[in-house]
Amino acid sequence: MNGGCGACVVLLSKYNPVLDQVDDFTVSSCLTLLCSINGCSVTTTKGLGNTKDGFHPIHERFSGFHASQCGFCTPGMCLSHFSDLVNAEKTPRPTPPPGFSKLEVSEAERAIAGNLCHCTGYRPIADVCKSFAADIDMEDLGNEICTFPEFLKNEARSALLLDSRRYSSYNPVSIEELQRLLGSVEDGNGSRVKVVVGNTGMSYYKELESFDKYIDLRCIPELTMIRRDDTGMII
Repeated sequence: MNGGCGACVVLLSKYNPVLDQVDDFTVSSCLTLLCSINGCSVTTTKGLGNTKDGFHPIHERFSGFHASQCGFCTPGMCLSHFSDLVNAEKTPRPTPPPGFSKLEVSEAERAIAGNLCHCTGYRPIADVCKSFAADIDMEDLGNEICTFPEFLKNEARSALLLDSRRYSSYNPVSIEELQRLLGSVEDGNGSRVKVVVGNTGMSYYKELESFDKYIDLRCIPELTMIRRDDTGMII
């Protein structure tokens, strides 16, 4: 979808000799010819901030507001918002308090109008943009919600079986439970079993066959931790 998603947006800075000023604007890099940016400065999300030099407050707030899930669209989102911040600072508006910018809420809400997100949802992304606006109402940054009901804690203490007519799914919570499950599979009843963790392989290797049982390893602490000591690292 070239030019449609905004994931590859970068900030282009070009000197305007007539007005003797630098103009900053965003472009979709997938549609921009190399020859058209001669004499321009290009800022990518890594130019904005990175692990070596430190992250920009935009990056930090995307993380803090849980505004990134798969991360595919995040670089473009960050640059679109950064462009609006840069241009807002050029206005003659009053100097904002520390931690805020001259950007207004109405502008912040339009900052990512040209960017698409398919998994996170726009509320936390919009909250990131609005959190920089000096005229923001803090109560407008989303309501506190319960993301993990108490009753689910009991479900996580033992193996959870989801059974249907088509297939069964098991979530063992210990190595012992996993061994019992695998032992029952080896009894030779003809069941087709798939062991999964994140199941991200489905993105590349399409399943052409069906399975009778799925065993998810994500709830086993021993298999989802990294230990490091003087002898080395255990993953």
